[in-house]
Amino acid sequence: MSIFNEARLETWNEVKGLSDEKLNQKPSSDEWSIREVLDHLKKIDMTAQNMLKERVKEAPIKEIGEKPLTAAQDRSNKRKAPAHLEPDHDFISGSQMKRELDVVREQLTAVIASLKEEDFERVLPHPLFQELTVRQWIDFIGHHEKRHLSQIKEIKQKAERV
Repeated sequence: MSIFNEARLETWNEVKGLSDEKLNQKPSSDEWSIREVLDHLKKIDMTAQNMLKERVKEAPIKEIGEKPLTAAQDRSNKRKAPAHLEPDHDFISGSQMKRELDVVREQLTAVIASLKEEDFERVLPHPLFQELTVRQWIDFIGHHEKRHLSQIKEIKQKAERV
């Protein structure tokens, strides 16, 4: 199973059974709730979907080296999300959040499925790694989600202490 699919499965297993209150509970005023983390992941999928639909056909095919994509999972290196990837702060039920995330992931998966084999070697810009092939981008999404899976686990631990 690819990291892309594996990370999503792990995310759903981690949040399964949480009440709407727990999903929307912020550990502190300057930290995200689990629901906000999920909204951020939804926005990542939406952004990737748009990038692949709009830019992949014009992107160059070239060989680039391996990238340390697992570094995206390292939560010791904190980064602020760009404004367009910041989560909405509305209270949303877990079932609604899951529906929204599932729909966006299905759309992204459909775009990926529509690509030709050569498209996976096309190179697109990336804010952290400068440039990634489409194949690396897809793997990055999985590693990025695993980063936030760790964050979700941290939020759950903090909530248990309250």
